[in-house]
Amino acid sequence: MSITKKTTGFYWRFLFLLLAALPVAGGLMYGLANSFGLTGVLATGFTLEHWRQILGSGALLHSLAYSIYIALVAISIATALALFLSLYFKKSLDQGALSYLLFLPLTIPAMIMGFLVFELLTKSGLLSRIAYQAGWIVDLQDFPNLVHDSLGFGIILAHVGMAVPFLTLLFHVIYQEQDLHKLKAVSENLGAGKSYFLQHVALPILLKTAAPNLLLYFIFILGSYEIPLLIGSQQHQMVAVLAVQKFQRFNLLDIPQGYAISVAFTGLVLLLLLLFFKNVRRHV
Repeated sequence: MSITKKTTGFYWRFLFLLLAALPVAGGLMYGLANSFGLTGVLATGFTLEHWRQILGSGALLHSLAYSIYIALVAISIATALALFLSLYFKKSLDQGALSYLLFLPLTIPAMIMGFLVFELLTKSGLLSRIAYQAGWIVDLQDFPNLVHDSLGFGIILAHVGMAVPFLTLLFHVIYQEQDLHKLKAVSENLGAGKSYFLQHVALPILLKTAAPNLLLYFIFILGSYEIPLLIGSQQHQMVAVLAVQKFQRFNLLDIPQGYAISVAFTGLVLLLLLLFFKNVRRHV
C-alpha cells in the first residue's frame, strides 16, 4: 500500500513538473530559435547577427545592469524597512491597526502603483504643488525630477511601496513560527541586550528563512514592466521595457533581437536560481 502511495505521489509530482516546465522550456526554445534566425517571418537560416547587434550596441548589457541596480536598491530598502516594522511594531502587527493597513497596498496592481507615484512626484504632481503653496519653490518647474529620471527614483519608490507590506507580513510570520520571542527571553536571561539579540539571533534567522522569497521578489522587480514603462527614463530602460519595444516596432528585423533579449534575461534568472539553490544544498 505504501509503495503504491509513493508511486502515485511520484507520478503526480512528475506530472506537475512536466506541466510547469514544458511551457517554459517550449517558450525558451522558440525564443532561441527565433534569435538565431531559425524560425519567424524573416527566418533565413542560422545566424548570430541578431546577437551581435544587441551585444555590439551595448543596449542589452546596459539594460541588464540598470535593471539589477533598480532591483538591488529597491529590495534592500524594502527589506530594511520591513525588518524595522516587524521587529519594532510587533504588537501593532499582532492586533493593532497596522495588521489591517498592511493588506491594503497588497491589493494595488503594479500599474496603479506606477500611476500613484506619477501623480505624486511629477513637476505638476501633488508634492510639487504642496511645495509651491508652502513657498519652498518659486515655480513648479523648480521641483526636482523624481520620475523619468536616470537614477530611477520613482521606479524604486513604487517597488518599495509594493514590497514593504508583503515583506513585513512575511518577517512577522517567520518571527512567530521560529518562536523568536522565546529565544529573546532566553537571551535576556543569559544577560544579552536587545541589540545583541537583534544582531546575532533575530536578523540572521529572519533573513535566512526569508531568503527564497527575497530572491523571487528581486527577480520580480528585475523583470518588471508596467512601473518602468510609466515612470522610467527612455534613456535608461529596464530589460522588460527594452524587449517589448523591440517586439512592438514596425521594423520586423528588431523582433529577433527582442527574442534574444528575452532569452538572455531568462538565462540570467535561471543562473541566479541555480546558484541560490546550489548554495542552499551546500549548507543543508
